[in-house]
Formats: sequence, C-alpha cells, structure tokens
Amino acid sequence: MSSTFSPPRVSTETPRVSVLMPTFKQAAFIRRALESLRAQTFQDWELVIVDDGSPDDTPAVIEPYLADPRLRPIRLPKNVGLGAALNLATAQARGRYLAYLPSDDVYYPDHLARLVDLLDSQPDAVLAYSGLRWEYHKYGPTLQGETTVGREAEALAQGKLLALVQVMHRADTVQEPLWPTRAELETDRLEGVVWEKLLVKGRFAYTGALTCEWVDHAQQRSKQILPPGGLAVYRQHYGVGRDEYLNWQPTRGAQVDERARYGRFAERRELPAPGGLKILLVGELGFNPERILAFEEAGHKLYGLWLPQPEGWDTTGPLPFGNVEDIPFAPGWADRVRAVQPDIVYALLNWQAVKFIDEVLSAGLGAPVVFHFKEGPFICQTQGLWPTLVRLLTRSQGQIFISPENFEWFQLALDGQLDPRRTMILDGDLPKLDWFTDEWAPKLSRQDGEIHTVCTGRPLGLDPFEAIAAAGIHVHFYGSHFHAMFPNWTRNGLATGYMHLHPTVEPDEWVRELSQYDAAWFHVFSSYNGGDLRRAHWDDLNLPARLGTYACAGLPWILKANSGSRVAMQELARQYDVGVFYREYSDLAAHLRDRARLDRMTLNMQAARRMFAFDTYVDELVQFFKQILADAR
Repeated sequence: MSSTFSPPRVSTETPRVSVLMPTFKQAAFIRRALESLRAQTFQDWELVIVDDGSPDDTPAVIEPYLADPRLRPIRLPKNVGLGAALNLATAQARGRYLAYLPSDDVYYPDHLARLVDLLDSQPDAVLAYSGLRWEYHKYGPTLQGETTVGREAEALAQGKLLALVQVMHRADTVQEPLWPTRAELETDRLEGVVWEKLLVKGRFAYTGALTCEWVDHAQQRSKQILPPGGLAVYRQHYGVGRDEYLNWQPTRGAQVDERARYGRFAERRELPAPGGLKILLVGELGFNPERILAFEEAGHKLYGLWLPQPEGWDTTGPLPFGNVEDIPFAPGWADRVRAVQPDIVYALLNWQAVKFIDEVLSAGLGAPVVFHFKEGPFICQTQGLWPTLVRLLTRSQGQIFISPENFEWFQLALDGQLDPRRTMILDGDLPKLDWFTDEWAPKLSRQDGEIHTVCTGRPLGLDPFEAIAAAGIHVHFYGSHFHAMFPNWTRNGLATGYMHLHPTVEPDEWVRELSQYDAAWFHVFSSYNGGDLRRAHWDDLNLPARLGTYACAGLPWILKANSGSRVAMQELARQYDVGVFYREYSDLAAHLRDRARLDRMTLNMQAARRMFAFDTYVDELVQFFKQILADAR
C-alpha cells in the first residue's frame, strides 16, 4: 500500500453499507481484497474486519490501512469459526445494507454501486446478488448457473447457490444472530442455511452484472471441510481446541455431532494417578478415537503429537474429549517432548503416519517407542514407504500387530528379524466399551419371515446386487456418505426392492439399531494364498474397522468361504463361531434361513463381544509398555 494514501472524505457516522470481512490466515490475499474495496465507485461504506485469531502476519498487513476511519478492526485471541465471526461483525455494523467481502475474494469497481441501486429501487427485495467469477474461469449469476435466477428457493435446496462475496441484504432483516456457530452447525453450505432464512423474509434480486470474484485456492474453508479435507483437517487448520464441540455436517463425507457423541466423556481428571504412566501418542487414531479414554480411566496421562496433515476421515488432536495435552509439531517440538518426559511413546496407526512416526523415532526422545501398525504393508510398498516401515519395525522397542496373521506375514517378510517377546497382538481401532449396551432389538426376520442383513461400511464385493436380491436377502445400507460413494450400486439395489438406505448410525445406537438384523457384511473377496501367507494380499490380513461395531451389536459375520487359505477375519470368526460362510448367494440364503444355527451364532457373538472392545485390553497393553520400559532400562 502506498504511504501517500489519504482516505476520501465521507461520513463514517451512518454509512449506507457495512462490508463484513472475516479473515483467518490469509495475509497473502487480504491486500487484494482491500484494494478492491477502496476502488469502489460507491464510497459510502464501512468495513468491519474480524481477524479470527490468525497466526500469520495479518495484523501487520492490515495496520497501514487503518488510516482510513471507515475500517473498524476486531481481533479475536483464537479462532471461533466463520459463523461466530460474522455474528460479531453483524453486531458491530451500522449500515442500512450488509455486504460481505471474505479476505480472499475480490470486488470489481461497480460491485457495491449496483447492489445498492438494486435494493434502493426494489424495496420488496430482501437480498440482492451480483454475478461472479469462480474457479478461475467459470462465471455466471450463481454457482449453479443462469437457470436459477428467479427460482432461488428451489436452487438452494439443490446445493451451494450464492457465495458470500456476491451478496448484499438489508440489515433490518437481522433480528437475531443470523449465522450458526460451529457448535450449532458446521457445514460447507453455511451460507445456504442463512440464505434460506432470508428467503422467508422476502425475495432475492439479481443485478444482471458480473462484479466480483470468488477466488479458488487451496486454503479455502470449503476445501478444509469437503473430502479430501474433513473433520481432522478442519480442526488442525483452524486450531479448534480441546472441549470445543462441532456439529459437523458436510454435504459430502462423514457427519458427527461431537457434543452428542463425546459429551459424556467431558470428565476432568488429575493425571497421572499414582503408579500411572505418561504416554505420548504419536501419529493418528483412525476410527473409534474415544477408545484412548480407557487409558485415562486407568490413571494414565496422555499427550498428543499429531500427524500434521491427516486424511479427512482420520482422527487427530486436538480432541473434543478427555484430558489429552497436545504438543504442537512446530520448531522446538522435540525439546517440548523431552520436557514432558514421557515414559513411553505409543506410535500409531496406519500407513499415512509412517513417515511422521519415523521422524519422531529418529529424534531420540529418550523414551522407548512402541509401534502399533494396522494398515497396510502393501500400500507402504506402492507409496515408497517400505524402507521406512522396515526401519520402524526393526528400530522401535516394541511392535503391536493387529492379528497373528499380520505378525507372521511381517516375520516372513523380514526373515525373522522381529523379537516375539517384544510384540503384542491387538486390533488397531477397537471401539470403547461404553457403547456395548444391552438395548437389544427384536429381529425383523421374526416379524416378516424375510432375511435382513446389514452393511455399515463400504459394500466392497457385494455385486451384482441383483443376485443378492434374487436370493431373497435384504441389505440395510447405513451411512449417507457411503450411499454417495456408490451411486450406481445403490441405485441398482434400490430398484430391486431388497436394498434399504439408512443414515449413519451413531455408536450409542449400535446395539439398539443394528441388533434387529440377522447378520452383517464385511468385504467380500476370494483368497488364493492356499495357506501360505507369502501369497497373502491385504484382504487376507485386514480386520475392517466395522468389526467392533458388529460385535457390539451381537451380529454374526457374513464371510466368503475361503477354505484352505489363511484369512484373518475367517480365523476370528471360527475362533468364536460367529461366521456365516458362503460360496454363492443361494447357499448364503440357506444358511441365514437356518434360524436355530443363526440364533446360536448370535448368542456366541453376544457372549464374546467384550473381546472386541479396547477397554478389555488396556491392562494387558500397559503391562506390555512396562515390559518394554523394563527392557529399555
């Protein structure tokens, strides 16, 4: 910005337009946005800037612009989210009209003038919007194109319609906090929720001119929310802290109301208790993250050093439950870990964390490392991580494998380099025991005489569905995001009348909702290892995360018969006698109609289900840690 800039002489007492600018970590963009506002032909505006806890040099970038008395800055000590930031800006606004200029977007010079003229000339319009450019080269009246003009209510129901930057509305329509906070609702269509509120108050009007730009870039909020972003990505990007619950409702991907799921785990504890360990969690938690609270319940203190760039479906800290003390992975992280003096480093879980765990192991933190690896060795090979994985397995002081088959596979691959005395067998992301209630539901099959099965994850191998339907097997498919992932399969299944779609089932509903079915589907595949694990593929070794969900609900497992091969799921099912093995869908239907046999397997699963809860193994796991500690000393 030029040092010779002098602001125009305009009234700042009651500006016609209040422009609201939320900003977070966008110091590189904000000058362009501010320049575009200063260049407006309409100059009777004020700008309410809410710096939502930016950790970059945003305050220094903004400071020279404050010579203009129309700029009213608000700086928050920590990020509160877009909805809360806009509510704060709205409460401070003095203008007759409210416009929005996110700090990464751009106005063209006639933008405000056209919107003001439209609202002035059409008093029955509650909101005016301009055309906009987006994704570098796309443009039009709305993000859905031209055909939505005049039918905004219908178009809003179909998805994202109007970006913040293109909108101006009357301030007197706001009689309550307009924007949902992220505890109330966090979604990529937050704007749409608000536009729907305003449509109730009056119609929308289009200026007929393209006068702004919705800038497409990697740090956009929507890209933190939608896949490949996700809840863990969002939490890390915005620094969402401990005990802050989000009602996470993206239009694509897994959804969760964190308060409803985790609110019961809010208890504060003084840790470690006498005799308790200080455990540093390194990496990521995958599914069922609340399982780690079993450590705290046993008196152990947890710290978290988290994978910096997690997958959208994954779980890293800060966690919305428990007492985990996070150590930021930033310059000086190793010194901060050493100051904590953890007793043990518990490194986990999947291939995405392998490189990060190796960096931590190489730092020489002074505490033994126990490496718990779930998925998967073949991906490490294709991703160029096999040498790193081998180094972790051979240099860590203890290793945990998810099944005997996994341990044996690695022992073969490493030609016996692993010390069995320093290994343990434990599945990687078992659920917490709290969800294992006794709220059993009556079986649907008892009511209508039909076969009712359930699938709560990806329906891998359940194809063609017409053959399943022809065998008279109903499949209840849970999870809206899974429905979207497999649209053709789902559409074909619905056409048969034997597929039934359900929303995601939350852990506290697993028993009550899922126990009404006869049996549950895992991945369907054929094994060809012939009993030799050297020939195994990942399906042979894998224990899918839904395993604990099904066990919790007392459901027998539907598995393809792979006699003569070593298959981890097959061995578990045989161990507890809970497997419904089949070769063709017709013989599967026959097995599922054998009510006496199915009842026995259901009782077997109900009796064994605590073996699939993480809490069951915490004492054994801690003893393993102590053994590794003793060996290290």
